[in-house]
Amino acid sequence: MENGQLYNQNEDFHPAPPPPLPPLTFKQTRVHIFLFIITIFATMMVGAANLGYPWESMADDFMIIFLGWEYSLAVLFILTCHEMGHYLAARWHRLNVTLPFYIPLPIPYLFHFGTMGAFIRIKSPIPNRIALMDVAVAGPLAGFVATLICLIYGYATLPDAETVNAFIETVHMRAGILPDMDLNFTLTMGNSLLFYFFNEIIGGGYVPMSEIYHFPYIFAGWIGFFITALNLIPIGQLDGGHIVYALFGQKARQINYAAYAALGLLTVYLIMTLGVIGSFWILWMVILKFIGLRHPPTLYDAIRIPAERSKLGWACIAIFVLCFIPLPIYIA
Repeated sequence: MENGQLYNQNEDFHPAPPPPLPPLTFKQTRVHIFLFIITIFATMMVGAANLGYPWESMADDFMIIFLGWEYSLAVLFILTCHEMGHYLAARWHRLNVTLPFYIPLPIPYLFHFGTMGAFIRIKSPIPNRIALMDVAVAGPLAGFVATLICLIYGYATLPDAETVNAFIETVHMRAGILPDMDLNFTLTMGNSLLFYFFNEIIGGGYVPMSEIYHFPYIFAGWIGFFITALNLIPIGQLDGGHIVYALFGQKARQINYAAYAALGLLTVYLIMTLGVIGSFWILWMVILKFIGLRHPPTLYDAIRIPAERSKLGWACIAIFVLCFIPLPIYIA
């Protein structure tokens, strides 16, 4: 039996914290910096495309890319706050952790976010469920606050309905979509409870869900809610999986399996009602199955979580419910 398992039998045992980590060097950070710079340009390209500028025009005039700076700023602000929340919490617990690895997606002509997100690597074993909870909740909470900031600014600066419609028509004309064109499909963003509140109540319903990607801060806010909910699904190594394990220990495996089954039932329902459009979650379920549905134990699992840490975990579960989108993107 390993030492960590022996100590698990004694809830009063508190291991000494590891020594402080040395400062990062440029050699350790250069890959992170390179990926971040590429992600900036990839998201600016998407931001410009969402404003109606054709991809071909960016090849002819590189400066057009910089017109997408607001979307790039907003979406990277949200991603960075999320990952730095994890990073700073891990460093506070003296865990050996990398800076965020940003994943750029510089692919033209397809609809995407310009990035597949970011992640950090924790190289140290997680000492106990307190550290696990702190690291797990820090990312979603920081990203959620950053998302709220973007949405509040986006809707606070949103003009009246007539101006919004005129702007959408301008974007369409710039992209070569004429008013009398009969399009066979419309790409539409799905709604969550919280985004519905922002868009329909605060925003007055001026921006259709099929047009929100033309508005940089609003679209970044939608992405922020989507990424937050995606990470908070209570399965395996996702933030939500970390949180339910920190709360319930080994009993979390029932929650993991139930959440995975719920995703399967949701997928079956969407496919039965919408056809192939409803198959969105299949790939994500395959990835989750490959990664693993259950969460591994910490070194000293029996150390109990203080009540304030539990409240943060339950707050993240509430955020998941408010931000989850049953069908994030579909063609109407």
